[in-house]
Amino acid sequence: WPSHNLVVSSVAHHNADAGGNDADGFAAKLTVGEGNVFRHDIAYNNIDDGWDLFAKSISGPIGTVVIEDSVAYDNGWLSDDPSRTGEGNGFKLGGESMPGDHLLRNAVSYGNLGTGVTSNSGPDVRVDRVTSVGNDRGVRLETNAAATAFEVRGVVSWRNTALDTVVLRQDDTSLLTDPSNH
Repeated sequence: WPSHNLVVSSVAHHNADAGGNDADGFAAKLTVGEGNVFRHDIAYNNIDDGWDLFAKSISGPIGTVVIEDSVAYDNGWLSDDPSRTGEGNGFKLGGESMPGDHLLRNAVSYGNLGTGVTSNSGPDVRVDRVTSVGNDRGVRLETNAAATAFEVRGVVSWRNTALDTVVLRQDDTSLLTDPSNH
């Protein structure tokens, strides 16, 4: 499986497929190993997601992926054909409740048709210093796994259409309303 790759200062845009659901900007998914890092990258106007770290139960968990100092915007449609739409998440950080321990750090997600930052059922996503603005939903962290190990620090979610969703399993739900959260 592809491992220990560093993708730096790259731009992915206007990727599209006929179905509008499998053309992501960056896709480290399904069968990738450990040590893959995206740094200073931009994904925009891709018909599906900006980043997709989907894992499938049939092939098992993928290696930990780090995305840092990166931007996802206007995903879910193409600027030259706005009538065609896809899922349009900014950062999709998992799939099928498979662990991955992915880290999204120092990132911005804005204007995406879908969710700015989604665990996509990954139970152990880490989100640190992320801004999510003007998406359908800013942040959505939930899973069907028996327990969650989400780590969230320094997230700003503003002017998104729908409310953020964070669903904890076997964790103290008072963590969500703790006075130290701002």
